[in-house]
Amino acid sequence: MKIAIFTDTYLPQINGVAISTQTFVREFEKLGHQVVILGPKTDKSTRSTGKIWRFKSMPFPFQPEYRIISPLSRKLRLFGRLKFDVIHIQTPFFMGHLGQYMAWKHKIPVVHTYHTFWAEYLHYFPLIPKRFRQTIDLLLLSKNFCNRCDHIFVPTNEIQSKLLDYGVTTPLTVLPTGIDLELIKSHSDVGDFRAKYGIKSNQTVLIFVGRLGQEKNVEFLLRSFALVHSARPTTRLLLVGDGPERDHLLRLANELGIHESIVLTGYLPHAKVFTAYAASDIIAFPSKTETQGLSLLEGLALGKPAVCINELGVKHILTKGGFLTNDSQDEYVERLIQLIDDRSVYDRLSAEATERGAEFSAEEMARRAISVYQSLLGVHS
Repeated sequence: MKIAIFTDTYLPQINGVAISTQTFVREFEKLGHQVVILGPKTDKSTRSTGKIWRFKSMPFPFQPEYRIISPLSRKLRLFGRLKFDVIHIQTPFFMGHLGQYMAWKHKIPVVHTYHTFWAEYLHYFPLIPKRFRQTIDLLLLSKNFCNRCDHIFVPTNEIQSKLLDYGVTTPLTVLPTGIDLELIKSHSDVGDFRAKYGIKSNQTVLIFVGRLGQEKNVEFLLRSFALVHSARPTTRLLLVGDGPERDHLLRLANELGIHESIVLTGYLPHAKVFTAYAASDIIAFPSKTETQGLSLLEGLALGKPAVCINELGVKHILTKGGFLTNDSQDEYVERLIQLIDDRSVYDRLSAEATERGAEFSAEEMARRAISVYQSLLGVHS
């Protein structure tokens, strides 16, 4: 098949949507399909190729990690000649609307993956009055956008239920992003990583991988870690990622007296993220807004037990291999300390984590996506 993927974010940007897109594209190509990605040009090094069509973009004024994309390019003149079988939209913004327009113009079936509850990100858009922020996602980005598509992928059953509640009538399929187990387990030397960041052999490392944004609940994690570190001083907290809350979190770490026990790596290449997980002991992932939690799944695949809050997509991922807690700092801290102290519990949950990760084969998820694509052929002819 010939597949066109429209997205407002892609590599070298590092986030769940970009990684999910990369994973599916890699597996589609392994299966013999042809893929073209239409996404943002983020700097001078991101040039268009035959496989990736880059569109001019600029940082969003209030949040430079997001891009305002100009959906105009001379390459679009070639689009119709390539006779794409399906258009897959990853984001419901500039490129998403362009994807829907091209699908209408060329009578191509269009699929959309509902990756994110965008209402949880509207605090980054200060010009939108607060009283409207919790309804904009429901009324504009979700229901209307999804109902202009031919099929929707969602990562969990709970997200499927929420979209049905929104009034989405387009057919829905639960399709998580898979992980490449061989790639994840081919991480580089753990000893070198720990040495680089000054982590001693007798220290227990808690790891968080993700965007340092308000929606990820990292402040909750820092306050929890302060209590853990007070009780177990040989613990360290490894934060892999970056984002708008970085400076605030550093100030908070100083206020809590834990700044010397926190390692902040910034964004790492995807392969190095696997090394970071392998060099750690426990996943501390308190986000309450995940539709899936792809980075969590990667850590589980490496046998790292997790402590998460029992919300949204995370509770569907962590069915085994860790603890789900209420939104309670005391309970969260208690479970982290239990994993630090009780080796038998740790070993049991570590084995379960490895088993859980193995259930999400990237190849199998790609085959399921292709099956849906094929079912849509000819729907607009």
